[in-house]
Amino acid sequence: MTGAPMQRFSLPLAGGHLAGLNFGPAHGRIDLVFLHATGFNALTYRQLLAPLAPPWRVVALDLRGHGLSSLPARPGRLMHWQGYAADVTAAIDPLSRGQGSPRLIAGHSMGATVALLALARRPDLAGGLLMIDPATVPSAWRRWLLLPFAPRLLRRRLPIARAAGRRRADFDSPAAALASYTGRGAFRTWQPGFLEDYVADGFGPAPGGGVRLRCSPAWESATFAAHRHDTLAALRALRVPARLLVAGRGSTTAEMLPEIRMAAPAITIETLQAFTHFIPMEAPQTVREHLLALATATA
Repeated sequence: MTGAPMQRFSLPLAGGHLAGLNFGPAHGRIDLVFLHATGFNALTYRQLLAPLAPPWRVVALDLRGHGLSSLPARPGRLMHWQGYAADVTAAIDPLSRGQGSPRLIAGHSMGATVALLALARRPDLAGGLLMIDPATVPSAWRRWLLLPFAPRLLRRRLPIARAAGRRRADFDSPAAALASYTGRGAFRTWQPGFLEDYVADGFGPAPGGGVRLRCSPAWESATFAAHRHDTLAALRALRVPARLLVAGRGSTTAEMLPEIRMAAPAITIETLQAFTHFIPMEAPQTVREHLLALATATA
């Protein structure tokens, strides 16, 4: 891995702090804001982002309830991802320091959807958008998702939310957590370095000794179940060049492609047949090439 040294920052927002990483110059216009997937953290994507800097200035955020951020995360109150998007929009101006909007915003899975929602809230937030297999649900679900009991029911019935809620949270050490994950499940296809970085910021000291997940299983489960936001409305509101990368296997986006094309006909869509939902971890160079191409298109 090459690139400029990484700097950590902690930005005060209502109720706590939003943590993040800065790659490249510490000042000046931000070239890229990057948002992680559910349960992960900014450092997970270091192998993807660090090679862009320099010359780019890259900012990656730990979203609420994840990584080193200390903002309140109450699972019972999480109904949609607009709160995540509000945190992102609140962070951009202090991070930009009057140097103009970031050139690009990008994200993976939940982070991709949050980036889209943030742009819908504030169309001048960034000059372009790259979504990497965003987490979506079919629009036919939307009316049902608005029912009062829907998020609580999804936490119990949606397989990915139910599995997240049952995750093992505590390990004797970071090394024990790493050993438990290595070569298993979704981590099997990750390139070297990604899993180590996920564990490094994904765990903190546990009160009784050992380490504990910083993104609690309850918060991760609630995030997977909180789909009351309107992704298609956000797509219709897009006013900047946008690209969408879709996984060839295990995609969380493919089922929605017809509706996405109708809502945002100008979006550039590419399906990467050889890769799973974890495109950034499997094909970081491919993702960087798309970021560079999008930056050129928005120059």
